[in-house]
Amino acid sequence: MISLAVLIAVAPVFHPSPTLLSLREAALLAQSSPQSQGTEPPKTKPPDDDFNLLAPEKKPDAAALARQARIQSEVNRRRTLLRLHQIGGYATLATMTATVVLGQLNYIDKYGGGGDIGTYRTPHTLVAYTAAGVFAATGILSVLAPNPFEKPLRLDTATLHKATMIVATAGMATQIVLGILTAGKEGTLAQRNFAVAHQIVGYTTLAATAAGFLVLTF
Repeated sequence: MISLAVLIAVAPVFHPSPTLLSLREAALLAQSSPQSQGTEPPKTKPPDDDFNLLAPEKKPDAAALARQARIQSEVNRRRTLLRLHQIGGYATLATMTATVVLGQLNYIDKYGGGGDIGTYRTPHTLVAYTAAGVFAATGILSVLAPNPFEKPLRLDTATLHKATMIVATAGMATQIVLGILTAGKEGTLAQRNFAVAHQIVGYTTLAATAAGFLVLTF
C-alpha cells in the first residue's frame, strides 16, 4: 500500500501534464524566435530577368549631331550638282561633235576645193562658242560639288575622267586661241597652217571629251 501511495505521489513529476508541456514548448519557441532576438529574417531579392549584355549606347553630343547634319547636307548638294554635271556632259559632247563636223566642212569649203563660199563659217563659230560655254559650265558644276569624304588618290574611273577632262580643257583653250589666230590670218599663206593646227587640236579635244564621258557612263 505504501509503494502504491508513493508512486501516485511522484507520478506527476515523471509524467507532466499536456498543459505544462505546451506552455514550456511555447516559451522555448518564443526564446528561439528571430523576433525575440531583435533581428528580422533575411529577405531574398527576386531574380531580375531584365538585363542587357551590351553596354548602353552613348548618345551623340551636339557637335557630333551638327557634323552629321553638315555631311548629309553636303552629300545632297553633291548629288544634285553631279547630276547636273552629267547632263552638261551630254550637252558638251553633242555641241563639240557639231563643232568638229562644221569645222571640217568649213575647212573643206575653204581649202578642199569647195569654192570658199563660207556656208559653214558662221554656224561653226556660233556652235564653237556654245560648246566652249557649255564645257565651262559643266566643269564649274564639278568643281562646286562638295566632297565631305576624303578619298585617297588611286587609279579608278573618277581619276581617268579627271585626267581626260584636263586634256580636254587644255584643248578647248587652245582651240579658242587657234580659231582667233586663223581668222586673223585671212588672205595669208600662214592661215592654212593655223587652220590645220586648229583642226588637229579640235579632233584631239573631242576624243578626250568623249573618253572622259564614256569612262563614267560605262
